Amino acid sequence: MDENLLLLINQQWHSPLLDTFFAWVSEKNTFSFPLLLAIILGLGWRWGKTGWILGLMMIIVAATSDLLGNTLKSLFAQPRPCLHLWDQIRMPHAESTRCMTSTSGMPSNHALNFFATFSFLSFILQRHTFTLITMTVCVLVALSRVYLGEHFPSQAISGAIIGAGYGLLLAKLVKHYFNHLLPKF
Repeated sequence: MDENLLLLINQQWHSPLLDTFFAWVSEKNTFSFPLLLAIILGLGWRWGKTGWILGLMMIIVAATSDLLGNTLKSLFAQPRPCLHLWDQIRMPHAESTRCMTSTSGMPSNHALNFFATFSFLSFILQRHTFTLITMTVCVLVALSRVYLGEHFPSQAISGAIIGAGYGLLLAKLVKHYFNHLLPKF
């Protein structure tokens, strides 16, 4: 079922517009880092010193979730589709480094990092519109990994679940131990 869903999304949804969009959403340098910077600047602008502290906490969540994902990848050692289904998957924007940096795909670090970071922020900020927008972005990032043939759906879903749980756990710890550093609403 995992392979069938991957091939359905990867092949049947094919369009040049989606190729470009999902490649952009998956790109760290043109999407993830600028989005992170924009949110940090927005937090600092909106809440001053406490906003900057929250931005720093967000960076810590993103960095530690990436470390968690890499640790889990080495434990699970489940191959990416580019190894298992090389001859069947469509690889738009093949100039990316497919299977060169990591051959293990469980869990998807993109999904884990986005869900961890934005679950953390959503729980801390308690803003419905912010949560709706950021969770939509998270789903699009996770979906992009499947669309591009980088991960099986189970790898992206696992990353999302682990990331959301990790982000919420850290948010609860921060609210419990560092509530005095957070913005007051």
